[in-house]
Amino acid sequence: MSRSSSSRTARKTGTRFSRRTAKKFLAAYKEAWETRNPELAASLFTRDAHYWETPFGEPAVGREAVYTYWKTATDVQRDIRFTVRDFQLVRYHLIAEWTCTYTHRPSAERRELAGVLLADFYGGQVRTFREYWHRRVL
Repeated sequence: MSRSSSSRTARKTGTRFSRRTAKKFLAAYKEAWETRNPELAASLFTRDAHYWETPFGEPAVGREAVYTYWKTATDVQRDIRFTVRDFQLVRYHLIAEWTCTYTHRPSAERRELAGVLLADFYGGQVRTFREYWHRRVL
C-alpha cells in the first residue's frame, strides 16, 4: 500500500493508527481470550475480515465466522492467561509476539502456546489477521 493510500484510509475511517490503538486492541484481545468472550473477539474485526488461525488453513471470513471460531476454540479452554511479550507497528500493521497458557478441558492438560500475530487494521478494527503458533504440554 502506498503512503498516499494509507493516508486516504486514515481520513476515510477517521481513526489514526497509533501505539495507543494497538495497545487498546491487544488489551481487548487479551480480555476476549481470558474471559472466553467470542462477542468481544468478533467486535475487534471488520465485517469482511479474513482470519487465519494457521498459515495452511482456510480463513474464517467475516465477523460471524470469527465469532464461531473463537467460541469453538475457547469452549475447550479454562484458566486462560494471555501475555503479549512485544509488539511493533508498521503503518497500519501490528506484529505481536505472545504466549498463552490454559487448561485443555477434555484432557485436563495444562498447555502453553507461543505465537506471533500479524494484524492489518482498517480504522480501529482488524481487516486481515494471521497467527503462527506452536503448542506444548506443560
